[in-house]
Amino acid sequence: MNWDAIGAIGEIIGALAVFLTLIYLSMQIRQNTRAVQASAVDSAINQVNHIRDAVFTDPEVTSMFRRGNEDPESLSEEDKIRYRLLLHNALLAEANCHSQTVFTGLPISTWETQLPIVIRLVSSTGGLWFWKHHRMEFEESFRTIVDKELSKISS
Repeated sequence: MNWDAIGAIGEIIGALAVFLTLIYLSMQIRQNTRAVQASAVDSAINQVNHIRDAVFTDPEVTSMFRRGNEDPESLSEEDKIRYRLLLHNALLAEANCHSQTVFTGLPISTWETQLPIVIRLVSSTGGLWFWKHHRMEFEESFRTIVDKELSKISS
């Protein structure tokens, strides 16, 4: 066997090793993408669940939330702030879910399951009050979706 043949065999083995490495890296990237997506869904849902926990475990918060949904102007100044922050946190969690769908490639169905929650939050009297005064605190793409859904309800 001459040196040219040995060199050719070495090149073939090297090319095969590169090809197998690329296949392995591709599999690892897919697995990592799935893990990031699962983490994003978990994070968004945990944020919403944390807010729900506050509402249903504390009767005072539950009462304030109910009264705020019905008539936010009837709340004391302190409760109005608490109501606003509660809605803000809930909608930020949902906006995060929307952003994760857009930027990390989560399935659109993940966001579509959360959209009715957003609409339920902002379509009450208090939700409409909040959205009118604080909608600019959210990303434009999220505002556009919420505004579109609210216009469907009002027409």
